[in-house]
Amino acid sequence: MKKVMLLLVCGVLSMASAQANTIIAPQPQAKMDGENKTVALYGNSYMHYNNHLNTRLRDLSRSLLADRAKDYMYRGITISSGRLGWHVPNLSFQNSLQKWDIVVLQGNSTESISAKEETRKYFTDSARLMADTAHQAGSKVLYFMTWANKDKPEQTDKLAKAYMDIATQTGGYVAPVGLAFSRAIVTHPEIDLYHSDGNHPSLAGTYLAACVLFATIYDQSPVGGALPVDSDMTEQTARALQQVAWDTVTQFRKQEK
Repeated sequence: MKKVMLLLVCGVLSMASAQANTIIAPQPQAKMDGENKTVALYGNSYMHYNNHLNTRLRDLSRSLLADRAKDYMYRGITISSGRLGWHVPNLSFQNSLQKWDIVVLQGNSTESISAKEETRKYFTDSARLMADTAHQAGSKVLYFMTWANKDKPEQTDKLAKAYMDIATQTGGYVAPVGLAFSRAIVTHPEIDLYHSDGNHPSLAGTYLAACVLFATIYDQSPVGGALPVDSDMTEQTARALQQVAWDTVTQFRKQEK
């Protein structure tokens, strides 16, 4: 009888573990649990370029997750040149339509480290409000760490700190996209991650960001995933970006205290 009870208890604990869904991040670098089937991404042209980041994430997931990621949804909500706070009404509207497992929040390029105090404050105030709204709706918050401008690599550490700080303050997770850009520039200088303006992403930059999001959301390597559809990206380039994304996320999580 004791053996049967022990098996039942173990079974219940296993099911609970499999269905765990930690809404408030214990730390920004923590692994995300749960199935995370519905993801809404709020950002600007950094997300919109190259047929939108949510499309690249969707196609990557379909090639790597079980049953081709059936019933998974990735919705991109972007405003050209938009600042994070501009999405406050959009978040409320999307929440009225359905339940989102994850909301991804991306500030305007270097908004989080602006030289103007009022701009930085607007970013943090907006993040606090949106994170609170998302958490009350039962959604995890995942901050999209933006990358440095091509000619200002010194911005990387400042951006990383800004996103880590706001995530810590609001119980959010962080996808270290900016750190992946920095790593790829060093390890694969032959791959240009930037559009001709030196700020927006090239297709390679968008694909790298999608790989980082995939690795962060599903705790799974993107290596071996499909190449971006309707593109001339080579398999060699795709595999290099996939590996950079996984290495970056893995190292980022080792910083967890």
